[in-house]
Amino acid sequence: MQSPDIFLDAPIPGQSLTGELGNFPWENPPQYVTLADAVGFYTDKMDNPDVILQLLDALERDIPILTIVNTFTKASLMYGYHTVDVGFLVTPILVEMIKTIAELNDVSYIVSFDDQAKTETVSPRVLKKIMDDMKADIKANPEMVVKESRKGLMSRGEE
Repeated sequence: MQSPDIFLDAPIPGQSLTGELGNFPWENPPQYVTLADAVGFYTDKMDNPDVILQLLDALERDIPILTIVNTFTKASLMYGYHTVDVGFLVTPILVEMIKTIAELNDVSYIVSFDDQAKTETVSPRVLKKIMDDMKADIKANPEMVVKESRKGLMSRGEE
């Protein structure tokens, strides 16, 4: 059970609705209402060398571009720079901007987690070819196979 002091310090239900309208950035009209304005805003931000270095550092750590862009747009939404729909519209443009920055600086990148999963897995067709090649090598050179002798309490010994 909670102590009475903690219980009395809690906010009153509905208290957030009684505050002055416009106290938070997302309660005010956005600063950039068109796609062109939002692209200009992000272009100015990415023109900063410090931002570019941090961006390249994140890409070198295999953080997907889409994750970085979503972080940018959600933070800008929180600060009241643009609306949700402008954030969705500017996302593919930001992805292409970051891809261009990465390519100009010879930094490899991953666009999304789906792309990362595709690069880390081997396709079944390639895996089957590797297995067939290994079987052919074993048939051609049977001495390659090393047979281990069975040892242990439950082993039947050499056969």
